Amino acid sequence: MKKGTTPDGLLSGVLGATVFAVFYFLIDIGLVLSIVLAIVAFVGGLFLFQRRRAEVIEKENDLRNSLDAGDKKHSEIRALQRRIRKPTVLSKLKEIDDVVERILAGIKKDPSKLRHARQFLDYYLDATIKILTKYVDISSQNVRDPGIQASLARVEGMLGTLKEAFEAQLAKLLSNDVMDLDSALQTLKQAIEMEGLGKE
Repeated sequence: MKKGTTPDGLLSGVLGATVFAVFYFLIDIGLVLSIVLAIVAFVGGLFLFQRRRAEVIEKENDLRNSLDAGDKKHSEIRALQRRIRKPTVLSKLKEIDDVVERILAGIKKDPSKLRHARQFLDYYLDATIKILTKYVDISSQNVRDPGIQASLARVEGMLGTLKEAFEAQLAKLLSNDVMDLDSALQTLKQAIEMEGLGKE
């Protein structure tokens, strides 16, 4: 292919040539009108093919950006996990980490699943990071205040809810049962907000 020739231009050229051949040789409407229709087909093809290519590029960029953000958030969760010493909490976080890993792998394997995982990537991973950050900050202070201990216990209890929600996300991605997933995620969102641990 010559420098400067694009696949869009090539496809549009084929389209224009086909239109010319059909109208000039098969329908026999005359040379000038066949050339005009071929030019219109060529220009229309350029517009259509370039627009379609731009949409594909935009989807690829969106996928790449979403996966990069998801991987970054996953790394943040792992970094917070390394700062936790309580074995029961650490065990729950390792299970959550495994599910997050599998969700991201599922999206990478089948990018069409991204649209079903948007809320997970855009909200729930952020909420998890926020919850874990507060937990790590408070638990590292070794304060024996009953109110603080109660808050830590609520967060520890919430980890089970997070794990269940993430497992539901994974199951729904695998089964494409989006309506039930949305309901489970909405319930988790309400639980997080009721605990005052959601985004501010």
